[in-house]
Amino acid sequence: MKIPFLNESARLRPLPLLGAALLGLTACASAPKQETTKYEVSITRTQFGIPHIKANDFQSLGFGAAYTRAQDNVCLLADTYMSFAGERSKYFGADGDALIGIRPAKNIDNDVFQLAVTDKAALRAAFQKASPDYRALVDGWVAGYNRYLRDHRDSLPAACAGKPWVREITQDDVLVSFNTFSILSSSALFARQIATAAPPGATARQDAGAALATAEAFDGMPLGSNGWAFGGEATANGKGLVLANPHFPWIGPARFYEVHLTIPGKFDVAGAAIMTLPFVGIGFNKDVAWTHTSDMAAHMTLFQLTLDPQDPTAYIVDGKREAMSRRDIQVQDKDGRTIARTIYASRHGLLISVPGTEFEWTRQKAYAVVDANANNLRSGDTYLDMARASSVQDIRQTLGRTLGVPAFNTLAADRNGDALYADITPVPNVPGDLFASCGTVHDRLPGHLQDIYLLDGSRAACDWAESPGNVEPNLLPASLQAALVRRDYVQNSNDSYRYSNPAEPLQLSPIMGREPGLGRLRTRSGVEEIGRVLKGGRFDIDLAAETMLGNKFFAAGLALPTLLDLCKRKKAPTEACAALAKWDGKAELDSRGAMLFSLFWPKVENRPDVWKVAYDANDPLNTPRGFAAAGKAADEVLAELAAAAESMKKMGFAPDARLGDVQFALRGEERIPISGSSTGGVLNYAKGMPTPKGYVLMHGASYMQAVTFDDQGPVAKAILSYSQSTDPASPHYADQTREFSKKKLHRYPFSAEEIAADAIAEPVTLRQ
Repeated sequence: MKIPFLNESARLRPLPLLGAALLGLTACASAPKQETTKYEVSITRTQFGIPHIKANDFQSLGFGAAYTRAQDNVCLLADTYMSFAGERSKYFGADGDALIGIRPAKNIDNDVFQLAVTDKAALRAAFQKASPDYRALVDGWVAGYNRYLRDHRDSLPAACAGKPWVREITQDDVLVSFNTFSILSSSALFARQIATAAPPGATARQDAGAALATAEAFDGMPLGSNGWAFGGEATANGKGLVLANPHFPWIGPARFYEVHLTIPGKFDVAGAAIMTLPFVGIGFNKDVAWTHTSDMAAHMTLFQLTLDPQDPTAYIVDGKREAMSRRDIQVQDKDGRTIARTIYASRHGLLISVPGTEFEWTRQKAYAVVDANANNLRSGDTYLDMARASSVQDIRQTLGRTLGVPAFNTLAADRNGDALYADITPVPNVPGDLFASCGTVHDRLPGHLQDIYLLDGSRAACDWAESPGNVEPNLLPASLQAALVRRDYVQNSNDSYRYSNPAEPLQLSPIMGREPGLGRLRTRSGVEEIGRVLKGGRFDIDLAAETMLGNKFFAAGLALPTLLDLCKRKKAPTEACAALAKWDGKAELDSRGAMLFSLFWPKVENRPDVWKVAYDANDPLNTPRGFAAAGKAADEVLAELAAAAESMKKMGFAPDARLGDVQFALRGEERIPISGSSTGGVLNYAKGMPTPKGYVLMHGASYMQAVTFDDQGPVAKAILSYSQSTDPASPHYADQTREFSKKKLHRYPFSAEEIAADAIAEPVTLRQ
């Protein structure tokens, strides 16, 4: 399957000189000033093309944010707005390939899903509740993007030049993009299963086996992250320190973009924003810094419907029959024909069907999904208020007041030396007693991020509870969610909130996430590495980044001695064993044997018969341990090692090939070697897609920042692994990727003096 945005590198052409990339800005600066100026913004680009945008109001700030985003990524933005509008089939054909969030699908499935979940009236009503600053920011964003298109309609990058799907946007387009991001790690993961759900006996809409296989193939690319926040007791300067290491796709609209937004004397925040969002999502100001990791709390539930034996489109609630509602959706195909789909919904929500699993729509039962993030536009005000925060307590209060962060843990630290962990998000209001009466938890499906939380749809008493006075009545109150403030540290690597700091475990409703289970080694590695440093010293930003990028395979410490002992057997794979014998146990560019182990380890780590001490939910940070395969298990382990070596040889690599020769970012003909691994507890997460040339990076460490504070303000270093621009002609298409290959973070300028010293061009003023 060809996934959109995977072929960007095929369009590479020689990089222009730096000045040529800035001509668009210079030309705009020469535009005549209109009699009435609604938007006026000053933009200074610093090293790597980071725009520092300064304005006197939020309208102008949004104007500049959109204009600069389009300068670097207009084709990606245009494609995204077209996709979110449900128009991919119209331009690329119904059978073409789409990317819905982080999951592949067909264009027709994308279009049907987007049209099914988009309620523009509800989005407009929700936006009416937003603050004036948020509304102004969005107003400016729309105007800034459209201004860029008008200025550059005849000089767009090759990927979208002259394309009919490049169009100006409206406020509705922006609100839809916000909503689509909000449901990214909840109902969007069921996009294909919503778009194709049909009652039993209806004409099949997809090959059930192929759908599940596609999900399984993409299961190795979940959203993830590492986040560390250190308090004054753990830092060299006695102030807070945050290390952000989110693992997001290197392709598509979920990319990060570095930006600094300033309204003098009123608003000043820097960091990184998701491509279609005008506000900083992971960042810092003069007093506090924060980051996110994907959480384990439920953000949607399935309701199991008991069907009418005579009609699979009717269900029973409290003994009474209710008919499902139906909505006909029409999608225009590229060839001019109209494709019609019928979407079904219960009182609970849209119907899904996952063929080949227990969640398939049958004659007896069906499943409806309800998303706590549906029409959640509160994230804008959440992040604007976080940008204004002066302490982690401000961050905590903002999270609880808005319940606007869609699906992420928040880790923060401030100049006072306090560190915060919080999982305060839109979670279904299903307290522990309600869940005990009505709910069950099922293992996550392939390609999903959280477990499946299932409620009994045949009883009205099992609906989400109401919480009067909450920002949304059916969401779990912040007081029942996870929060912890400490002076030493908090951490998270997408595991349970319970172990943000092992010294202070928490216990909440099952809806906040159950024990992660076997195989979550990044958390164990992170806790171990933090403890190792704190035994002999304290963290500063350089040591924090160095530790996170240390590329140590935690699993090597568990299993390598036993593997080398097994390699003494006569039937052991000679080449593979020789590679492991000289492997340094890391995922550095020069590590020989790292890719071999990366391919081998996922095949054996979850076997219960290879551990002396099995996984124990009461001791998840120390189990399993004692890798000790014997007998039949030993033979099978060696067979998996041989298979991993054979996979490498089929790609043209020896089992002891340097990792940097096998795993890389592709920029035209340039192969930029990338360290790290997606398995074995390596903190520096790196996931490549197999190609005839090797493993091309598509997912992993994205925007990384290390931030602390001095008496003048923030001290920050950062790197954007895949660089600012998706345009192959841009000088910022690969510059940071080359630096990330060297594991280098660079000073992120924040003060006016730092910006002036790091500027790569004179400031430019935009007016309209």
